[in-house]
Amino acid sequence: MVELYIVRHGETDTNYTGRINGSATDLSLNETGKKQVNYLKEQLNIADFDEIIASPLKRAQETAEILNQGKLKIQTDDRLREINYGDWDGAVAAEVEKDYPQCFSENGYFKSNYSDYTKNAETYQEVLDRLKSFLDDMAKKDSEKILVSCHGFVTRSFVQLVSEAPNIDDFLEVPNASVTKIKISDKTHHAYLGYVGRLESI
Repeated sequence: MVELYIVRHGETDTNYTGRINGSATDLSLNETGKKQVNYLKEQLNIADFDEIIASPLKRAQETAEILNQGKLKIQTDDRLREINYGDWDGAVAAEVEKDYPQCFSENGYFKSNYSDYTKNAETYQEVLDRLKSFLDDMAKKDSEKILVSCHGFVTRSFVQLVSEAPNIDDFLEVPNASVTKIKISDKTHHAYLGYVGRLESI
């Protein structure tokens, strides 16, 4: 089987201050984020992995670099970038929710209709389509263990795809520097969800 270990990047200042943190907000990890990823580094053995693939955004690249410890060539895949929240990217989430309550779930996440209210935004379906393409490519590989460094909404979308759930609102966001495991069958190419949002004992 192909094993994918999906890592959400460590904390950034936009995470800490409650701002909308999409692909147009390209910040590095803050000090807390670096500590989170260094803790995760101690929970895994990079020598066990065959590949490491990261989103092109700084926070995911830096997470990959810390975990990689210079062992593997870090590959970059644009399909792993965070969702583009358009004109709302970088805004304070609480202020946007005050003006557009119809766009937020009870857990404070954007509903899929959010892209009807802001300009230049990526739809949820567009994210699912590019991640489905990524999973299809991963399924073509021989049995490998692959570390994937990406983002919060992207991780939730991976979980939705594999579980075939109709609504992403059924899933809470995973913690920063946590791991979600997906296994893909060599025979059927069917994807299975191993665990979600694990912080240790990877």
